[in-house]
Amino acid sequence: MANTNRSNETGLLTRWVPDRLKHSRLYRWFLRLTRVLQFLSSVISLGIFSQRMYKVYRLVNSIKTRRGVNSAIGAVEGILAAAVLYTLITTVMAFLLKGGGPRWLRWLWVLFDILFVGAFIAVAVITSPNGGMAGPRHCYDDRDAADAANVTGETTTGDDSCDLPWGTFILAIVSTVFHAITAAFHEVRDMYRKHHKAGSDEHAIATHHQQMRHSDGVHHGPTVANGHQQTHMGYSNGMHGTARV
Repeated sequence: MANTNRSNETGLLTRWVPDRLKHSRLYRWFLRLTRVLQFLSSVISLGIFSQRMYKVYRLVNSIKTRRGVNSAIGAVEGILAAAVLYTLITTVMAFLLKGGGPRWLRWLWVLFDILFVGAFIAVAVITSPNGGMAGPRHCYDDRDAADAANVTGETTTGDDSCDLPWGTFILAIVSTVFHAITAAFHEVRDMYRKHHKAGSDEHAIATHHQQMRHSDGVHHGPTVANGHQQTHMGYSNGMHGTARV
């Protein structure tokens, strides 16, 4: 069994994963699937919230076009857009680069995953149904469209997208869990190959030694036998010589 060099492993908790699991295909594909789900969650959440933002923008700016939208809505939109770009890059890298790429790049992914854990917690707070500034209960009425500060606590006929932040809120929690997983655990495919290569080398060396011992036995066998035969012939000749004397 080869010793695993844990100094090359990245991820906050990777070194505590049992070697048998860590070197398995199940572990590697679980992390790759997590990256794919991260990307899908970010894309769906961005689509949902963009629809909400577009609706709010139309309502709030129906009279005063320079008012804009709530800064909280813009913050959520920016975080989700950045998450889509980041998860797209990491998903592609996960399938193209062996073992997730060089060590420095994997630690950079850890840093970004930690940052996105905090970012999605912020998104969950902002879109929370319990008082979030861009949450489901933050609805706009047609008569208050000119004033972004005038909101109601109920869905109105003028704001039929009021419940859309529920989707963003739930997906923000899901994305937080996914980014925590990929920050804590990383692939060790490079170590997996070294592990199996070392095991194969040890097996090849043991087989070679066994063959050498077998070859030596075959080679020295007749020599030993001939030695015994020569000793026996010498002894017989000696006995004949004594008899002649």
